[in-house]
Amino acid sequence: MVKFCFVALALLVACCAVQAAPSDDDVEAAWEKFQAHYPQKKDASPQKIAKRKANFIKAHAMIEKHNKNKNVTFQMEHNKFSAMDDDEKKQYNGARPPPHHEGSRFINVDELAVSTRQLPTSLDYRTDICLASVKNQGSCGSCWAFTAITPLEFAQCKKTGTPVVLSEQQLVDCDTSNGGCNGGWYTSAWYYLKNGCAKQSLYTYTATKNTCKYTSAMSAATVSSYGSVISNSPASMQSALQKYGPLAVAITVVNSFYSYKNGVYNDVACDNLGVNHGVVVVGWGSLNGIPYWIARNSWGSSWGSSGYILMQRGVNKCSIEKHPAVIVSVV
Repeated sequence: MVKFCFVALALLVACCAVQAAPSDDDVEAAWEKFQAHYPQKKDASPQKIAKRKANFIKAHAMIEKHNKNKNVTFQMEHNKFSAMDDDEKKQYNGARPPPHHEGSRFINVDELAVSTRQLPTSLDYRTDICLASVKNQGSCGSCWAFTAITPLEFAQCKKTGTPVVLSEQQLVDCDTSNGGCNGGWYTSAWYYLKNGCAKQSLYTYTATKNTCKYTSAMSAATVSSYGSVISNSPASMQSALQKYGPLAVAITVVNSFYSYKNGVYNDVACDNLGVNHGVVVVGWGSLNGIPYWIARNSWGSSWGSSGYILMQRGVNKCSIEKHPAVIVSVV
């Protein structure tokens, strides 16, 4: 009887193991579906295709394992990053903190710290007419430019009452304090934008660094002043969001971030590391008792939740509460 029970238990464990691991057929079906959405380049070599498939299989195993865990607070999915290697993914980052404090360039907004009792339970600018559609930086490390432009578009619209879409490409080409597709920092970009910013329709995005073509006649918005927000102070961030609009922040992107689908992102792997990506905080709320920030990415509307991600609030998740900054006024 004991022997029978042992054999039965062993068979049950083996059965569960088979169910837990995706079969070769499942992986192949997922790969074929992925290729239908993200076709190979016509000139891709067999070696390149094999490498992309190996990257995909690795991502598939990670996604399947994560999504089967009933304790997770966010879900993952396949997207354009699933077949990329680490170096390719890094091209979509680009936050590079300046080596020195910018001192007098800042108007400090530390006085915005208030009691959380004065703050609403949620705020969401995603449907505000002054928030332009989600954009796509492509494989250019220009997230810093997109992080800088979104708050300026919002501030300019609030001043004039007319929505405006401004040019990230101008920053990539013309802002010599930053590195174009090799990275930069949003407050340095705001300092440059004191000289004006063109509309996107006049200075379109190419995802490559080109010769600067900006002239003052193109200017459609100009930064007047901008400020830092108290580091690691969620209440100060909320106050700044409520008073001025979207906040520029820097975060740490790790592997799971690329595959985010929905839910509240809280991967511990991104904590206590250097920042490498810029996003824009456009609101806050809570889901199933977990407080979150609403962060706007620049990887297109097909990534994440229509281009956005919910990131755990109040714990400096991925350093999101470490470097917040806001545009205070426009000319």
